[in-house]
Amino acid sequence: AMAAKAGNSVGGVLPHPHVIGNAFAQHYYKILNESPEDVHKFYHDESILGRKPNSDGTLTSITTMRDINKHFVSTYLKGCSMQIDNVDSQPSHEGGVLVLVSGSFTVPDAMKRRFTQSFFLAPQKGGYFVLNDVLRYIPVEPGN
Repeated sequence: AMAAKAGNSVGGVLPHPHVIGNAFAQHYYKILNESPEDVHKFYHDESILGRKPNSDGTLTSITTMRDINKHFVSTYLKGCSMQIDNVDSQPSHEGGVLVLVSGSFTVPDAMKRRFTQSFFLAPQKGGYFVLNDVLRYIPVEPGN
Protein backbone atom coordinates (compact mmCIF):
# COMPACT_ATOMS: atom_id res chain seq x y z
CA ALA A 1 0.00 0.00 0.00
CA MET A 2 1.32 3.41 -0.92
CA ALA A 3 0.21 5.03 2.31
CA ALA A 4 2.43 2.62 4.22
CA LYS A 5 5.53 4.68 3.41
CA ALA A 6 4.48 7.29 5.93
CA GLY A 7 4.07 4.79 8.72
CA ASN A 8 7.26 2.75 9.03
CA SER A 9 7.97 2.32 12.70
CA VAL A 10 11.54 2.17 13.93
CA GLY A 11 12.11 -0.55 16.49
CA GLY A 12 8.43 -0.70 17.38
CA VAL A 13 8.24 3.00 18.30
CA LEU A 14 5.66 4.77 16.15
CA PRO A 15 6.79 8.06 14.68
CA HIS A 16 5.18 11.26 15.93
CA PRO A 17 1.87 12.12 14.20
CA HIS A 18 3.48 15.26 12.70
CA VAL A 19 6.13 13.10 11.04
CA ILE A 20 3.46 10.75 9.67
CA GLY A 21 1.23 13.62 8.50
CA ASN A 22 4.03 15.48 6.74
CA ALA A 23 5.41 12.38 5.05
CA PHE A 24 1.91 11.37 3.95
CA ALA A 25 1.08 14.83 2.55
CA GLN A 26 4.32 15.14 0.56
CA HIS A 27 3.83 11.68 -0.94
CA TYR A 28 0.07 12.03 -1.55
CA TYR A 29 0.22 15.33 -3.45
CA LYS A 30 3.25 14.22 -5.47
CA ILE A 31 1.33 11.13 -6.69
CA LEU A 32 -1.85 13.21 -7.22
CA ASN A 33 0.18 15.57 -9.41
CA GLU A 34 2.32 13.07 -11.31
CA SER A 35 0.17 9.93 -11.58
CA PRO A 36 -3.50 10.46 -10.64
CA GLU A 37 -4.23 6.90 -11.79
CA ASP A 38 -2.32 5.62 -8.72
CA VAL A 39 -3.96 7.82 -6.05
CA HIS A 40 -6.72 5.27 -5.33
CA LYS A 41 -4.04 2.99 -3.81
CA PHE A 42 -4.03 5.24 -0.72
CA TYR A 43 -7.63 4.14 -0.06
CA HIS A 44 -9.69 1.01 0.71
CA ASP A 45 -13.22 0.08 -0.42
CA GLU A 46 -14.69 1.42 2.85
CA SER A 47 -12.96 4.79 2.44
CA ILE A 48 -15.13 7.88 2.03
CA LEU A 49 -14.18 10.91 -0.07
CA GLY A 50 -16.17 14.13 0.38
CA ARG A 51 -16.15 16.16 -2.83
CA LYS A 52 -18.13 18.68 -4.95
CA PRO A 53 -20.78 20.43 -2.87
CA ASN A 54 -24.42 19.70 -3.75
CA SER A 55 -26.93 22.54 -4.15
CA ASP A 56 -27.65 22.37 -0.39
CA GLY A 57 -23.95 22.73 0.43
CA THR A 58 -23.39 19.14 1.58
CA LEU A 59 -20.56 17.22 -0.03
CA THR A 60 -21.01 14.28 -2.39
CA SER A 61 -19.55 11.05 -0.94
CA ILE A 62 -17.47 8.72 -3.09
CA THR A 63 -16.64 5.20 -1.87
CA THR A 64 -15.12 1.94 -3.25
CA MET A 65 -11.71 1.74 -4.89
CA ARG A 66 -13.31 1.61 -8.36
CA ASP A 67 -15.29 4.85 -7.94
CA ILE A 68 -12.45 6.56 -6.11
CA ASN A 69 -10.15 5.68 -9.00
CA LYS A 70 -12.73 6.95 -11.53
CA HIS A 71 -12.85 10.24 -9.62
CA PHE A 72 -9.09 10.79 -9.62
CA VAL A 73 -8.62 9.79 -13.24
CA SER A 74 -11.34 12.25 -14.31
CA THR A 75 -10.03 15.11 -12.15
CA TYR A 76 -7.60 17.13 -14.19
CA LEU A 77 -4.89 17.90 -11.67
CA LYS A 78 -2.11 16.31 -13.68
CA GLY A 79 0.52 18.92 -14.43
CA CYS A 80 -0.98 21.56 -12.18
CA SER A 81 1.28 23.17 -9.64
CA MET A 82 0.48 22.49 -6.00
CA GLN A 83 1.54 24.43 -3.00
CA ILE A 84 1.12 23.01 0.49
CA ASP A 85 1.01 25.83 3.04
CA ASN A 86 0.30 23.91 6.24
CA VAL A 87 0.06 20.31 7.42
CA ASP A 88 -1.39 19.86 10.92
CA SER A 89 -1.63 16.41 12.49
CA GLN A 90 -3.03 14.90 15.69
CA PRO A 91 -3.01 11.39 17.11
CA SER A 92 -6.52 9.96 16.84
CA HIS A 93 -8.78 6.93 17.36
CA GLU A 94 -7.04 3.55 17.79
CA GLY A 95 -3.64 4.72 16.58
CA GLY A 96 -4.95 6.64 13.59
CA VAL A 97 -3.77 10.12 12.59
CA LEU A 98 -5.93 13.12 11.71
CA VAL A 99 -4.27 15.33 9.09
CA LEU A 100 -5.42 18.79 7.96
CA VAL A 101 -3.77 20.29 4.89
CA SER A 102 -4.20 23.77 3.44
CA GLY A 103 -2.72 25.00 0.21
CA SER A 104 -3.51 25.79 -3.40
CA PHE A 105 -3.76 24.19 -6.83
CA THR A 106 -2.89 26.20 -9.94
CA VAL A 107 -4.10 24.56 -13.15
CA PRO A 108 -2.36 25.73 -16.37
CA ASP A 109 -4.26 28.67 -17.94
CA ALA A 110 -6.54 28.94 -14.92
CA MET A 111 -6.60 30.76 -11.62
CA LYS A 112 -5.14 29.54 -8.36
CA ARG A 113 -7.66 27.66 -6.18
CA ARG A 114 -7.10 27.59 -2.44
CA PHE A 115 -8.18 24.44 -0.66
CA THR A 116 -8.37 22.77 2.70
CA GLN A 117 -8.35 18.99 2.95
CA SER A 118 -8.64 16.69 5.94
CA PHE A 119 -7.66 13.02 6.10
CA PHE A 120 -8.13 10.33 8.72
CA LEU A 121 -5.27 7.87 8.33
CA ALA A 122 -6.37 4.55 9.76
CA PRO A 123 -3.71 2.07 10.81
CA GLN A 124 -3.21 -1.05 8.74
CA LYS A 125 -0.49 -3.70 8.69
CA GLY A 126 2.75 -1.90 7.82
CA GLY A 127 1.32 1.62 7.79
CA TYR A 128 -1.88 3.54 7.14
CA PHE A 129 -4.66 3.99 4.61
CA VAL A 130 -6.99 6.95 4.04
CA LEU A 131 -10.35 6.11 5.62
CA ASN A 132 -11.82 9.63 5.41
CA ASP A 133 -10.93 12.45 3.03
CA VAL A 134 -12.80 15.77 2.84
CA LEU A 135 -11.76 18.41 0.30
CA ARG A 136 -13.18 21.92 0.27
CA TYR A 137 -12.21 24.75 -2.07
CA ILE A 138 -12.12 28.14 -0.38
CA PRO A 139 -14.12 30.79 -2.26
CA VAL A 140 -12.06 33.65 -3.64
CA GLU A 141 -12.88 36.91 -1.88
CA PRO A 142 -13.21 39.90 -4.26
CA GLY A 143 -10.04 41.95 -4.22
CA ASN A 144 -7.76 39.12 -2.98
